[in-house]
Amino acid sequence: MKSKKILISNILFFSSFIFAQETQQQKFKVDAGFEFRIVPFNFKNAEGLYTTNKFFLYNRDKHLSGNSINLSIEYYFLKNTTIGINQSFRYDQLYSDNNLNNPNNYFTTDQHMRIIADTEIQLKQYFPLKNINHQIIASLGYGFMNNNTLFHVTEVYDRDPNGQSNFSRTSEVDFQFQAYKIGVGYQYKRFEAMVGIYIVEKDNFDDYSSAFGMPFLKLSYNIVKF
Repeated sequence: MKSKKILISNILFFSSFIFAQETQQQKFKVDAGFEFRIVPFNFKNAEGLYTTNKFFLYNRDKHLSGNSINLSIEYYFLKNTTIGINQSFRYDQLYSDNNLNNPNNYFTTDQHMRIIADTEIQLKQYFPLKNINHQIIASLGYGFMNNNTLFHVTEVYDRDPNGQSNFSRTSEVDFQFQAYKIGVGYQYKRFEAMVGIYIVEKDNFDDYSSAFGMPFLKLSYNIVKF
């Protein structure tokens, strides 16, 4: 008799636990997808595509535009409001070696490629529509961009008749910067699409003194909620 009571109490306990898990609001969501960045535009006139310090070249617009892979996790601290972290990765051109024999030919230089990462903190508001599978999204974020772009260049100022360096200097270059991110989107079931813009006030790109914007289109899929 005692064993039957224990069995019944265990069944009731696990049943109530499963029911609570099913009815409890899911607090976290994990998404994965792609982001497509369009060529940046300057808020003021700024000339130049390829930029050089005489010893290396880079193209800011080519460097920043393109595709990246995204992974994000969000926490519902309110019913329809989340705070989260978005991490993106892309394999992109970092800089080119300057062809000192023909400095005006940008196409014969060696391209230096690297995996570049962006980390963003984002706040998102979901606005449910009449159909529960459809939602409008507003997003505001702040990003730490262009991580893993630190590199060193050796500037040779004088050579002997054999081409050996008499006087040179090694300097450090880093293309990291911060950006505000604003976006609006639409969610249908597990799929989400968002358009918006990154706003950059300060950067480490020489000869681009103006603040600039980077439009983007992001497509993602909800992998799991828990």
